[in-house]
Amino acid sequence: MQIEIRPIAFGIGLLLAAGCAGQRVTTDYSPGTSFSQFRTFALVMPPDTGAQQLLDQRVRSSVQTQLMAKGLTLADRESADLYVGYGMVDKTHREVYSYQDGWGWGQEWGWRYWRWGVAWPMRTYRRIETYTDGTVVVNLVDAKTKQVVWEGEIADVLDLPVNNPDRATKDIDAAVAKLFTRYPPQSSGA
Repeated sequence: MQIEIRPIAFGIGLLLAAGCAGQRVTTDYSPGTSFSQFRTFALVMPPDTGAQQLLDQRVRSSVQTQLMAKGLTLADRESADLYVGYGMVDKTHREVYSYQDGWGWGQEWGWRYWRWGVAWPMRTYRRIETYTDGTVVVNLVDAKTKQVVWEGEIADVLDLPVNNPDRATKDIDAAVAKLFTRYPPQSSGA
């Protein structure tokens, strides 16, 4: 029995793409910048706290991999063309859900809204859910001018705190790869 690898690899690729489909990617760049001038980069973000150090290592590794895949070379700060700032930002989201119960003809016909006719009591309930997601942020700074030339953010990369380290690594790698599909910008002088 012989197993063909291509269909399996294609299926895994589709699953990874589907997992990243709902993530919001935003990028911005300096329009006058010729990105082809950048050949080397230095990662300049120090590890955050002990709690974030593992996330920092994952993001750092993924950003480095993507920049090297774009043809840039890792260098020290003194000889780098680009400084690369990166990080995982904790963003807390709050969702408010409202629903009603009781009796009556709906919210437009009740005592609370029109105040005419028979009073139809209606109770409104609110349920508030909060969750925290990890958003990856990357800034590329021209080492000569010290100006940001490209920045990217991809939201909702993973739920925090991390419960599955292997899954977190895969999610970060896929998200950073998706983010760097927008680098270098197509309309720049690259």
